[in-house]
Amino acid sequence: VNEVNNAEDPAVWPGDVWSFATSAFLPVDDMESYNDDDNRIYDAWLDGLADTAKGGSQVGYDVSPFAEKGIFHGGTQSMPLRYDNSAAGFSEATRTFETPQDWTQFGVKALVIWFYGDPGNTTAQMYVMVNNSKVVYDGDAANLQLKPWQMWYVDLAGFSGVNLKKVTDLTIGIEGGTGVVYIDDIGFGRPLP
Repeated sequence: VNEVNNAEDPAVWPGDVWSFATSAFLPVDDMESYNDDDNRIYDAWLDGLADTAKGGSQVGYDVSPFAEKGIFHGGTQSMPLRYDNSAAGFSEATRTFETPQDWTQFGVKALVIWFYGDPGNTTAQMYVMVNNSKVVYDGDAANLQLKPWQMWYVDLAGFSGVNLKKVTDLTIGIEGGTGVVYIDDIGFGRPLP
């Protein structure tokens, strides 16, 4: 960055070289805003413990810290989503937005969800719903048993009949099996190259 002052001699003073980066995705929920006091992760993400219509899911832990502090993709914490589908057959966690979100801004075309599995998980089918329109995970179901962080790229066009200018809720669900999956850095962005 150079300073320019035409009233001085020399008129241009060379400055330090600056660098910056821009994010590839706009955040929907990066899990960083939750704490153990007045903004608990399980208060924002409704699970099966709070609503039996959400099946056998549990968001967060039984005791503080409620968010996962050791396994995270970005920042310092992620959302543990436990699923036990032995009774209901499915487990869901739903985030409802007080003010509907516009997911058509800035040319975004996809929802991106980062997840991290566990080798102890049993095979299951993950899905995501936006305003009750469901898109099934198109990767290998065994990916829920893998520890590295994995990016799930969901084309927004797959949410049929949804007014993406008025997104009111986002649900992450799992059908079948038992285990835990960690969710972090949910956002939306442009198409992959």
